[in-house]
Amino acid sequence: MGTGSFAYHLVLLLHLLCVVVGFGATFVAPLLAAKARQRPSAEAYAINHTFHEVSKVLATPFIIAAGVFGAVLVPLSDEVWKFSQTWISIAFVLFFAALGISLGLHLPNLKAMDGLQEKLATGQATPTEGGPPAEVLELQARGKRAQMLGGILHLLFLLVMIDMIWKPGL
Repeated sequence: MGTGSFAYHLVLLLHLLCVVVGFGATFVAPLLAAKARQRPSAEAYAINHTFHEVSKVLATPFIIAAGVFGAVLVPLSDEVWKFSQTWISIAFVLFFAALGISLGLHLPNLKAMDGLQEKLATGQATPTEGGPPAEVLELQARGKRAQMLGGILHLLFLLVMIDMIWKPGL
């Protein structure tokens, strides 16, 4: 095999393709969310719900596949890369930290926001006396959490990219 082999180059191509598609999609979300906040409830829900559904196909599976293909590159390199190398260990730690934050915190929060937006868009929000519906306040709090978690995930992505380019410890 080795880093010059067809198999290595094919897996590298798939790894990079998955990185571009999966992570690229996550950079669109904050822009769409900002535009959606400027729209009436029904339109905001349509924009955010559509992206939420599309990201189930474009972001999460491709990001997971990027990690899998990256791991496969190590044995295909014919010992040029080793799992014991510092930069590969760092990449795994950052990748699994991001995956945990994404699957355990960020995606459940986004799903809850989707449900809240649907209630607001369809007029099913809980009425309150003298203030906005409870769903509005919860949506605002969850929106701030989504921004924070999204920022953390983008920072982790940047750190993985830095790790992959400079390969500390090599």
